[in-house]
Amino acid sequence: MQDRPMPDLNKTNKLTWNVPSVDDPMRSFSALRHPLLSLLTGSPDLSASIFRSELVKRKARILFTFLAGQGSSQGFNLLTGFMVLRWLDVGSYARYGLTYGFQSTTNILIDLGFSATIVALVGPRVQDRRVIGSYVRAGRQLRVRMMATVMPIAGIVYLIMTRRLQWPVVSQIGLLLAIFVSIYFSGLQAYYGSSLIVARRLGTYYRVQVCASVGRFAGCAILHLAGHLDAMSAVWINAAGIVGAGLAYKVISRQLMEEPLRPSPPIVRQMIRYIMPNIPGVIFYALQGQLSLFLIAILGHNKGVAQVSALARIGQLFVLLYAFNGMVVEPWFARSSEEHVLPRYFAAIGVAVCFSAVFLGVAVAWPGCLLWILGKNYQNLNLELAWTILSGCIGYLMTLTWTVISARRLIYWSSTFLNIGLILFAEVAFIVLVGVPTTLRAVQFGCVSALAALIAQCINLTYGLKRGPRVSLLVDEGDDNLAVATNALLS
Repeated sequence: MQDRPMPDLNKTNKLTWNVPSVDDPMRSFSALRHPLLSLLTGSPDLSASIFRSELVKRKARILFTFLAGQGSSQGFNLLTGFMVLRWLDVGSYARYGLTYGFQSTTNILIDLGFSATIVALVGPRVQDRRVIGSYVRAGRQLRVRMMATVMPIAGIVYLIMTRRLQWPVVSQIGLLLAIFVSIYFSGLQAYYGSSLIVARRLGTYYRVQVCASVGRFAGCAILHLAGHLDAMSAVWINAAGIVGAGLAYKVISRQLMEEPLRPSPPIVRQMIRYIMPNIPGVIFYALQGQLSLFLIAILGHNKGVAQVSALARIGQLFVLLYAFNGMVVEPWFARSSEEHVLPRYFAAIGVAVCFSAVFLGVAVAWPGCLLWILGKNYQNLNLELAWTILSGCIGYLMTLTWTVISARRLIYWSSTFLNIGLILFAEVAFIVLVGVPTTLRAVQFGCVSALAALIAQCINLTYGLKRGPRVSLLVDEGDDNLAVATNALLS
């Protein structure tokens, strides 16, 4: 699929957000206002005017590519997750679920959100290969430094946590090695994959994802039929998929960017300046996102770990929507003019609320449909399921709000501390007043945390829109405020 090239905005001295973009659905709507008015007057050429519009055709291609690619990839991932849940016994799935959660947390702590800055910082400069390559190279350098710092600490914590559950030493070491391999190649996947997203090469991006997803499912199915599928093999098959996708993106991205041999200090400083106010929040979310699972692992037992991990699989039904935020919503808001941001946010949040209400209604009215997916070991979790879906709906509204904040570069220190403060207050109050002794309480704990996060992000968005972007798209070569920190990271 070949996308029509956008104008080279870097030939001008100043970037502007008022450049017409075919990636802007509201401009597509504006282009159709005249045909719509013709409909009111009875024009016979309305249908032809609409379907011949290049803007509408491009929007349709992007939407179809996303739905087909993300749907296929996520469909196979969900199928693999649910089948592994059915194929493994409770003890094995406890190991698999805890390892998966620990890997996700460690990966976030290492990345700190730098890979997510590329779309916002590149902005409309999608045709400049050097700009894209400079951000990818700078981000990768930062990630390598973080890996050297975080991985040894994470390994010690993992061994202590799993020893509490009396896992065999061979399983501990083998699963920990799989975590390290997955995290390293996740970095290649995140940064080189970002170049395809910026260049709107969604078809290519999703072909790699689908191949990796199909490979994971096939590998798990073959081992299950052979009678050799366990927590260790399932985790390593997942790692193999990440390795393959990361290497594929690295090769493909060479066509889309020019990656320098060394990172540019001004680019690194800009990325640090952009993400620094959010680093405390990223660290907090990395730990808080799996907190209910870790609390059960520390205070509970393998059965509780397995139940919380199984319910988390249901929560992954929202992953398609999360991906839609990153692939479509964030670039849309990043390119939007300032006056369009708030109306578009209300439109997007309205659609999200309607979808969430329908999803939650189905979960409450027919819980057996979703519990059947989890298998016979988890059929008594009706109430826990309803709370899990409610938590997922609230979390998605929060994520959508955060996507707008990130795309518009509205990240401030005060916003981060407000977010952390509200969530901590809600969580501490819940632990003191209710506690987390059971699976139900662990799920409710997550729901309360998600609600506090949504309230905080709504306040942050309101404040950010009034104050404006904190970081300019233009790189200041003479900015020395972060020179010391940058030189330390690049040395």
